[in-house]
Amino acid sequence: MTAVYLVLGLPGSGRHEIVTHLIEDGLQEPEAVTVYHAADDAGPANPDPKIVFVPYKFANGQFDVDLNAEPAEEPKEAFFIADGKLSVIDQLEAFPAWLRARGWELARILLVVDCALAAKHEAVEEWHAACVHFADCVLLNKRDADSHAWAQQFEKKFHDERYPCQFFGVKKGRVAHALVALYPEARRLTLAFDDLDAVDEMEFDEENLPEEPFNLERKPDPYFERLPSGHRRKQLPDISAFLAK
Repeated sequence: MTAVYLVLGLPGSGRHEIVTHLIEDGLQEPEAVTVYHAADDAGPANPDPKIVFVPYKFANGQFDVDLNAEPAEEPKEAFFIADGKLSVIDQLEAFPAWLRARGWELARILLVVDCALAAKHEAVEEWHAACVHFADCVLLNKRDADSHAWAQQFEKKFHDERYPCQFFGVKKGRVAHALVALYPEARRLTLAFDDLDAVDEMEFDEENLPEEPFNLERKPDPYFERLPSGHRRKQLPDISAFLAK
């Protein structure tokens, strides 16, 4: 079964370079690895010959992958770089169905943080903070003299709030402790990607069952929940003005 690493982050945050080095440093004796990327994302100028790049488009809540570009055999590992120009929440909500349709499993969700950009704009910081809710591993990239202190405070905030995800620094596209960063252990706060029964999320036992009927429908992730109007109950800030062109 293919293990898939979902990579979140903004355009220009260095995700392609980081993924290339993660494959080199974090996978033991990697065979051919497939990297899925947005069709309008050019990717690296000099791609690694071991990597098969497959474009996709995301529209109407579905991923449309170019099947002609996929390798004949299923890869052992794959990386899926979310489209940073589109709604990350819409893509996260749709991703489990894409995995189930292929019979693949989620290894980890990685978030690449553009520290230099987030340190300058509060809305960009808030966007990244929301994504930490879904991340097993947070990769702090583009730290410079001006954003180094910000990165430390950003990490400390989530440690103080007892978030289970891991934080690693990135230097010249390489992740410190790449093997640990890719270890397929769920450390994300969300339960949206876990195969749980609705009863498992209820806090009662056989000796303390409710007398009234109760709803067995599983609650959606707070970021996936919608109002009667159709809008998300929890909104991410609009950061379109800060995206790399």
